[in-house]
Amino acid sequence: MLKLFSAAILAACLAGCCTNVEPISRVEAVYAPGLRVDAGMSDSAWQKAPEYRLRCYRNFQHLPEKTVAAIEAGKYEVQASAKLLYDDENLYIGCRIENDDIWTLDQQDQLRHYLTGDVFEVFLKPEESNAYLELYATPSGNKSAFYFPSRAFGGTVLIDRQKLMPGIEVVSKVDGTLNDSSDADRGWTSVMTVSRKAVEEKLGIPLDSGRAWRILLAGYSFSGNRTFGENFSHPLLPQLNYHLYEYYAPLTFR
Repeated sequence: MLKLFSAAILAACLAGCCTNVEPISRVEAVYAPGLRVDAGMSDSAWQKAPEYRLRCYRNFQHLPEKTVAAIEAGKYEVQASAKLLYDDENLYIGCRIENDDIWTLDQQDQLRHYLTGDVFEVFLKPEESNAYLELYATPSGNKSAFYFPSRAFGGTVLIDRQKLMPGIEVVSKVDGTLNDSSDADRGWTSVMTVSRKAVEEKLGIPLDSGRAWRILLAGYSFSGNRTFGENFSHPLLPQLNYHLYEYYAPLTFR
């Protein structure tokens, strides 16, 4: 458990580091009426959706030499990817995340899950507003939804006092065992269902092709077999700070 929390601390320390900025390409959601939602993404509609790789942040120049060497000697980078579908009622975001030691300590909804285990995150922001949403899915199937009136409210008590926004559902499947470093896990999958009506009611702007939206797909992955936690996203941001929404990808609907 100490390794898990050490990873969280180190991940926070990396928040100021710079990385190479990749060209911002759009993220496309594909229309899928009648979708059957399950954690394994078995419905054939998922095969028609583009797959987006979430790249890891691996820039550690500001750390001491021995620490950098230990990090770079790690087993491997996390392989993570995501796909998006939608229908008339919901946006669906599915993820696959490889991890050999999966952790989820707080198995409750509406928490800052990145502090206590593996998490997949989705940030949704309309271009015409300062407000945006930060949504979580965990390997245990828990969920959180945080509303930011603007980026200025990040890290304030306003976030922790929010009740879970209606219209968010998560189903997850773990290929391995949770919170047990004695065996080798393989990874986890999850599908987040986001009500388009709930998003419009919260942000005041329809979640459709008639408005300009931006999106970030991101996450944290911990392991007792690594010396630090992996952070990853699509697109990759210029700094490890998931609130740099100027660099989010445009979200389109096909």
